[in-house]
Amino acid sequence: MLFLLATPEYTNVQSNTTKVRVHLRNGVAEVFDQHEDLMGKVENNLLEVETNFENKVEKLLFILQDAVFIVSNKGLESNTESKGTGIYVYAKRVREINSSTSIDEIAKQYDQKYGELEKATTKAEEEKDNSVKTNSRIFLLKEEVEFLQRTLVILKDLKK
Repeated sequence: MLFLLATPEYTNVQSNTTKVRVHLRNGVAEVFDQHEDLMGKVENNLLEVETNFENKVEKLLFILQDAVFIVSNKGLESNTESKGTGIYVYAKRVREINSSTSIDEIAKQYDQKYGELEKATTKAEEEKDNSVKTNSRIFLLKEEVEFLQRTLVILKDLKK
């Protein structure tokens, strides 16, 4: 199976995927070869990918923010001759979870972004600044803080 995970700053393509398990809004889906076409929304949750690399099973874990998940047996391009199962995930942000992922490092990033958000919000309130630029910055900081917070919760659950 083909697996593609893409965000504005990250891309991961696997051609030897054997199983994908995704936590969708309405439940968990496990996708194997020749799975029926499927589409769903992932919100700050897990995506597990199993690949077979040199006769060795490798598992990859990703935490996604606001992602769309598509399974297709026809491919995305109608003129493509390979009609195998393709899994396409498009997300706003992604965090790959592996053995070197540090909860402390992510907690530090969370504290830093939370501090920036508090500072920006306080400054906007004091100056009564309702400009689009300020509101956009605060909105993006809120999203980033929420994603880092969700990442920490998932990581702590996985470490148990």
